Amino acid sequence: MAEMEVADKGNKGKKRSKKLSTRVDLTPMVDLAFLLITFFMLATTMNKPKTMEINKPVDEKDKDDKEEPTIKMSKTLNLMLGDNNKVYWYVSPDEITAGSGIELDSTDYSAQGLRAIVKRRQKEVQEMHGDKNELFVMIKPLPGSKLKNTVDALDEMTINGVTKYAILPPKEAIDSLVALQVHQKRK
Repeated sequence: MAEMEVADKGNKGKKRSKKLSTRVDLTPMVDLAFLLITFFMLATTMNKPKTMEINKPVDEKDKDDKEEPTIKMSKTLNLMLGDNNKVYWYVSPDEITAGSGIELDSTDYSAQGLRAIVKRRQKEVQEMHGDKNELFVMIKPLPGSKLKNTVDALDEMTINGVTKYAILPPKEAIDSLVALQVHQKRK
């Protein structure tokens, strides 16, 4: 660091004592900082991202000739994800007869909407079958729905603790009737 000496013209006979510099060398501080950064980078464990587990269906050629287990329709909830952020839901009776009606309603993805429907259905299954974990939710996205709708429905399954759910194509006859009734495309 360059210093400038200035002659003192006012005091001809007195010499001033030279002031020493109070400069601090920061080179060891930089070394220490890099050592600490290196230590914490090596000593820290990185968090593994948590993902949602999704079971994919078995390919048809790899499938054995085993029968799929039948699920009582009284333990199910069908969610059809439509356009305009609507969820159409219905509960099928165990046996469909000429006089049996299917309750069809629509809701949204809010806590007062889809979450309330799932909780109500869990309570109904609890009363009928003794275990709310027996509820099986079938999520059927229609072509007008968005990926966000499917993710929101899966989030609601996680929030409500639903252990049995599946994403299925709307290929049953009742799904076609529901799609026609709510003016949605099925394919």
